[in-house]
Amino acid sequence: MIKKSFEQCYWEELTQLFGLERVKNLNSLSELFSARDQIQPELKKDLIKLNTLLLDHFLDWNEDELKMQFISPLLYLVDYNDSDRYQPFSQRILQMQSEEIELSGIVDWILASGKQFPKEPFFFLHEYKREKGSANDPLGQLLAAMLSAQYQNKDPKRTLYGCYIIGKDWYFVGLEGKQYQTTLPYNTTDYPTLEKVYHALSQIKDLILK
Repeated sequence: MIKKSFEQCYWEELTQLFGLERVKNLNSLSELFSARDQIQPELKKDLIKLNTLLLDHFLDWNEDELKMQFISPLLYLVDYNDSDRYQPFSQRILQMQSEEIELSGIVDWILASGKQFPKEPFFFLHEYKREKGSANDPLGQLLAAMLSAQYQNKDPKRTLYGCYIIGKDWYFVGLEGKQYQTTLPYNTTDYPTLEKVYHALSQIKDLILK
C-alpha cells in the first residue's frame, strides 16, 4: 500500500494513481465566474483597502501574515457564516484509505457541512505560500485533500472546488469525477481581478445551495 501525507503529494503522481484527467474546460469550474453582482460602495471600499494592503506587502509577508492580513479579511467579507448548510473549518485532519493508497493531512481551510466537525466538504483553501520561497507542490497537496473528500463522500459526480494561493496569485481548481481543471493565476494585486476572486468565492455559496 502507498502511504503519503498531503505534503508529499504531487499532481502528476496523483493523476496516475487515481486515473485522473487534467482538462482545459470544466463547466462546473466556469460557473464560479459566471455571476457578476454589483459591488456595493461599502464593500468596494473594503476591497480597495485590502487590495492596497496587498500591493504594499505581498513581497514581505510570511505565510501567517498573508493569511491574517489579507486572506482572512477577504473571507470575512464573503461571509460564509450566513447559512446552516455549511460553515468554515480551519486546520482539520482529513484522510482516506483504499486497498491501494492511504492519504492524510491537515487542511488549512474547508467549507463543509457539520457544526463541530466537517462532514461533507464543498470547498478547500490550501497552501498559504509566500510570493517567493514556496516549496513542494501546492496543486498536489490541494488535490490530495479533494480526492480524500471525494472518497469519503462516496459521490464522485459531485463537483468539489478548491483554491491554492501563492502570494498574490489565486489558482482555482475543480474536481468532478476523474476530471479536474486548474485556472490560470488570478493576480489579486490588480483590483478588477480581486473583484473577480470575490465574486467566485461568493458564487460557491450559491452552488452549494443548488
